[in-house]
Amino acid sequence: MTGSTLAALRNNNLATTECYSVVIEPYISSKACDHLPTFDVTREASLKISAPPATQVVFFFAKYSSDAKTGEQSFTWTAENPVSGVLTDVSFNKGKSKLVFKLTINGVAYVAKRLLQYSLEGESKVSILANRDQLTKEGITLGRTNFLLKNFKQECDSEGIEISAFDVTDFALVREGTVNSTESFIPSPASGLAPSEYSDLLEAEKAELAADSNILSSITWLIERERGDVQLRKYSGTLDHPSYSDKQGATINLFQHYVYLFSRKTLVLADIQASESHDKHSHTSILFDLMSHTINGESGAGDHGEQGIKSFVDQHNCVQKCAQMGLEALREREDGESEDEEGTSG
Repeated sequence: MTGSTLAALRNNNLATTECYSVVIEPYISSKACDHLPTFDVTREASLKISAPPATQVVFFFAKYSSDAKTGEQSFTWTAENPVSGVLTDVSFNKGKSKLVFKLTINGVAYVAKRLLQYSLEGESKVSILANRDQLTKEGITLGRTNFLLKNFKQECDSEGIEISAFDVTDFALVREGTVNSTESFIPSPASGLAPSEYSDLLEAEKAELAADSNILSSITWLIERERGDVQLRKYSGTLDHPSYSDKQGATINLFQHYVYLFSRKTLVLADIQASESHDKHSHTSILFDLMSHTINGESGAGDHGEQGIKSFVDQHNCVQKCAQMGLEALREREDGESEDEEGTSG
């Protein structure tokens, strides 16, 4: 999470979204000859509003740094400037590998994500360490993509290449904790873990988790601004990389090609999806929940290593902007010409 966003978070400068469950109970009257009941509008309906059950939680934020040349990300935990928020006890959404909860900090609406594991037996919990490690890897992917996207935009601007507006979601990695180190730590209901599961950790696990006594053995969350009810668009799958002729899709095709070459053919972005911007007056789409394929196959869930990279090389069809940017063709066509010599428009 950027410094400006974190400052706004603490100062309550951002828009608020509150969610409630609403029950309307109208008065219904019907006559014997009526086939359907009619509503008597002379009587007021009763309106019952109830907020979902939630718990006050103290969060500690991870600080991250980015290599100025490669965009490689690193995170360090700190006990400085804890922030208190209200986290719902029950998730409101879930994806393939995560549960999503509503979080409010200083009146601003966020979502908090943690891992969920699926098996033939159904849903199961992920260990504290595995949850931390996987969310950290996702944060690294998001942070590096943000770095690469900024460089990509600068290149397009200098070359006069017109592209659609995309940004990477602003995010933060946080841990639950206590303000007073003498207080016994109780995990939130949303964490899905009991206090005994923290006290039963091996000493080696406690040492690995510990950054400060206040956040010893605590659950890790990845938080983002709540996007609300916006339209989503999926541009690629884990091993599926379609080509597009429209401006937005062609921009993603070009960006994928750029990332692959910028990383010296060691990184491919996958499972790319985007939502509308929070700003109603902006046409910027927000990239989130990204995956990647890397040479060592260790960037997180869904990383298929060299096989994943090859899937992109085999499927990518250059758009005209690939040639305009001067990007190296990824393969030769059967007729011996470079595949970017007859690319998709856009």
